[in-house]
Amino acid sequence: MCGPVFRHNKLMSQAQKNTAKQLLTDDFKPLPYWWENIPTAPNPASMDSLPANVDVLVIGAGYTGLCAALELVRGGRNTLVVDAEQPGHGCSTRNGGQISSSIKPGFAELSAQYGPALAAQVIGDGHEALRWIGDFIEREKIDCDYRRCGRFYGAHSSRVYESFATKLADQPPGVTINADIIPQAEQSSYIGSDSYHGGILYKDHSCLDPGRYHAGLLNRVLSAGGSVIGQCPVKALHRTTRGFKATVVNKITGVQQQISARQVVLATNGYSTNLVPWLRRRVIPIGSYIIATEELPEAQMKRLIPDQRVVTDSKKLVVYYRPSPDNKRIVFGARVSITESDPVKAVVPLHRELTARFPELQDTRVSHSWMGFVAYTFDSMPHMGNHNGIYYSLGYCGSGVSLSSFSGTRLARQILGSETNPPAFEQTEFNDRFYYREKPWFLAPSITWYRMCDALGL
Repeated sequence: MCGPVFRHNKLMSQAQKNTAKQLLTDDFKPLPYWWENIPTAPNPASMDSLPANVDVLVIGAGYTGLCAALELVRGGRNTLVVDAEQPGHGCSTRNGGQISSSIKPGFAELSAQYGPALAAQVIGDGHEALRWIGDFIEREKIDCDYRRCGRFYGAHSSRVYESFATKLADQPPGVTINADIIPQAEQSSYIGSDSYHGGILYKDHSCLDPGRYHAGLLNRVLSAGGSVIGQCPVKALHRTTRGFKATVVNKITGVQQQISARQVVLATNGYSTNLVPWLRRRVIPIGSYIIATEELPEAQMKRLIPDQRVVTDSKKLVVYYRPSPDNKRIVFGARVSITESDPVKAVVPLHRELTARFPELQDTRVSHSWMGFVAYTFDSMPHMGNHNGIYYSLGYCGSGVSLSSFSGTRLARQILGSETNPPAFEQTEFNDRFYYREKPWFLAPSITWYRMCDALGL
């Protein structure tokens, strides 16, 4: 669920600072690499033009909120999207751009809890989200470097590799995974690293440029007639006889305004606040940290990551990496802290993890470093539904590119009455834990346990 912890987050020794500085390029930026090439979107509405009444208020301008808004606007609903920061400031432009079939629990585990029929639907919806996003990007003509590149999933021990046949077999009838098991003797054709004991090649997994994808979504919403306003957090939300009344604040001027909405969509994921405490207690924000290397020689990139695939490994403290869209850098991510918000402090442990897999990159420097918050749930599954009249979709557990887009669209169809099949993510239990209210104190001992499991090759 999390990555290796960068110890002593609050204080860095002078030696650590010197090491970090040596790893940075002269033009280093503590910002997402994806922000370099975001195209300009049409001018969004200003905060001075906040309407007093809308059909639907969408809170959160990431993938979930924008996909919901796009469907709602095209369905004839007067829709306003507000965000506490600039649209796309959160993990929608800070993720690694990897797209998978997304569902973490296996068929056997889900069947034991929900029965084989719903278990099959859950896994099927994850596969459908993977297929859907490719069709959606093509249909909307969003220029975001989308590619069906495939994913190499590396086994960190021989014991784990031996379990891969069982892993691929643990699927519901009728859901076929397009994947091959790759023995260690053949893995050099898929990854230029000796740190794995073989792996699985998921042929249909994909990638895109997260920043350009978000910009494309924003462009489509605005062009369709929707309103998207940033720097406008919702401070209070109350039920009324006709729907909801939201208190929003202009962060620039401090002026408050009331907005009445017939319906509300909460699409805040890892940036959820106590605006809706019931939901906040069910999602755990976890920092995800990423670096981009300086440009590497073409031959080296081709050798390290052949065919420009995305890569993850089987460790519980997972890492994920891929070539940049122009195939000149490696974009490498992990969850290297619990609370640290300074991405520079993550450079050293991320670089250490990178060179553990590619020792020849020991002297390679880092051009960008950034972080964002993903949202985990206690069952490692996404959830969507309606709580006391508030529609929500969140908890993508680090696999949100396709799931958030797909779920946001389906949530909007529910509001419009055009969703004919109940989404599987609405039918599963969305439970909290009595011991979790605000701070996820339990993450540190969990990470210690996961690190022990990884060391034992479990």
